[in-house]
Amino acid sequence: MRLVGVEGKARVFWAYAQHGERLELHHGKQGTEGKRESRTFASAEEAAAFARKQVAARVDKGAWSSDLAFESTPWEQVKGSVRVPGNSEQDEDRVLVLTGDVVVPHDLWLDFRRGIFALDDPDAEPFIGLLVQGNLTVEGCVFNGENDFGPFLQVNGNLTATSIAIGGSRLRVTGDVMTGDFVAVYNHGSVSVGGGLVARTIASDYTLRVEGPVDAHRYQGQGSKVFAVSNGGEDTQDPYEVKGVFLPAVVSGERVLLDKARKLLATGKPISRPEFTSVRAAFRKLVSRKMAEPDKVKSLSLDSKGLKSLPEELFLFRRLEKLSLRSNELRTLPEELGLLTELRELDLRSNGLLALPESMGALKKLRVLNLETNCLWRLPDSLAECVELREVNLVNNPYAYLRWAFGAWSKVRLMWELPEVLTRLPKLEVLKFEGTPLRTLPTRRFDSAVLKTATVRRSLITQVDPELHAQLDVVDLASSPRNAAAYIDYWFKRENVRVEHIHDAKSGRYDFTEIIALLGLLLRLNIPTVAPYDGALEKFRVQSEDIAHAMDWAGASAHHVRALFLALGDALGPLGEQHPGNALIAGLRDVFSVHARRGT
Repeated sequence: MRLVGVEGKARVFWAYAQHGERLELHHGKQGTEGKRESRTFASAEEAAAFARKQVAARVDKGAWSSDLAFESTPWEQVKGSVRVPGNSEQDEDRVLVLTGDVVVPHDLWLDFRRGIFALDDPDAEPFIGLLVQGNLTVEGCVFNGENDFGPFLQVNGNLTATSIAIGGSRLRVTGDVMTGDFVAVYNHGSVSVGGGLVARTIASDYTLRVEGPVDAHRYQGQGSKVFAVSNGGEDTQDPYEVKGVFLPAVVSGERVLLDKARKLLATGKPISRPEFTSVRAAFRKLVSRKMAEPDKVKSLSLDSKGLKSLPEELFLFRRLEKLSLRSNELRTLPEELGLLTELRELDLRSNGLLALPESMGALKKLRVLNLETNCLWRLPDSLAECVELREVNLVNNPYAYLRWAFGAWSKVRLMWELPEVLTRLPKLEVLKFEGTPLRTLPTRRFDSAVLKTATVRRSLITQVDPELHAQLDVVDLASSPRNAAAYIDYWFKRENVRVEHIHDAKSGRYDFTEIIALLGLLLRLNIPTVAPYDGALEKFRVQSEDIAHAMDWAGASAHHVRALFLALGDALGPLGEQHPGNALIAGLRDVFSVHARRGT
């Protein structure tokens, strides 16, 4: 192999030829005889390893294979055929072009003024990108070290690489991409693939645009789980913790350290494990160790595992007394939960649970039930059979992501009534409600004679019967109007009302079903709780203005804004039929009409 590069203003070369255990080396300034030397190693393998290390070190310093026949072309001549996001290119800037199927026998660096983008003359116009008119094979890493910028790489064919690790560079491949580990850092770069993408792992904090199918184990940043993607379909039922896929060197807690992973790939070091272990597989491995004496297992924790369903093996531990399933994605629980009849404590916090199984009544020894931060809208009547239940926590039901939990605004259901089944628990000592839109309290007293704490905070309750509800501490009834109006801030906002939520760009059709369902839910929360509705109307006004601004921030989508607020105004007719003459309905007509006239 022969490498060339730039040192200062001089072009230099370095070459080697291997003959078994002997290496013939040749290096110097281009245009000179250079220096020749011979080195002999104990084996051919040692000689090859030394050569690979020398090549990597020189490429790291900016050298490249002399077999790469680059042409330099002004940006003005190729800009019509380059399909990457702009980076303020000037017509006089230069693009490197490779024609035909190309093999780069080492890493490919994508950083300005480095490697193939280096300049003999620092005052010359820069090279701003690489255009490959054919298939590209990189026998190493496609690497970009800057987060905010970098030369583009467009491949008019397929791209095959040992690994890819980029930041601010913009990568476009018209065909397929085949690689090992693929890391994309930060959000100033972009990745666009016209065909399919096959990778061992994908780790990115922004979405890669791939038109064809994806096959990889994919991590999408922000502490998410890893999911296996096959032929474009993601297996959400069998997630992986990041530590089950990536090596400890690039893992911190539940996050992949993308920048560190990128640097390791640039040095040829691995970032992923030889074999991947899913949450379920890890649990089965744990089970296999404990199944020798299952009755001795009294406590289990499956916190933060990304579970959407429970492993069947869990129900083999019939002597469990404490089970923690917090911070997963469980929407329902199987009836098999009732098999764990020895349970004393059950922690189900932060799951987005919609319902509990009827088999809860079989947990007759249960003492503590933590249901905080879910989306429960009712409790099963069988809960009354949990005669040892002392503590129930229902704080933050629903939690912030209820639309995600239910799947659609039209499917959302809320807990409007404090479940009467709770009054039938004979040993209940602690009951907590907070941030739940309760409107009514039970029509019977609590059976428990030992009830010490029964608090209701941030509810929609406006009246309490002092005698019937003497055991309940309903905090600040006067705040109910503010509590109801607060849901407008939570849900009627730009993140939940976007153009893509109402308009299909391909068909050109609008669908306002979900947005109208959201409006109906907010009206149900606020009527009749908050009359005279001044606070609710002000929140609708402010949020409507923000939604309209976000939807039309570039000044080209006023027609979408008009369509949205015309639809919302029209929906007030059927939504308001149950509330004739209501001031909130009347006020909203004025709020929506302002934006329905936008741009006219």
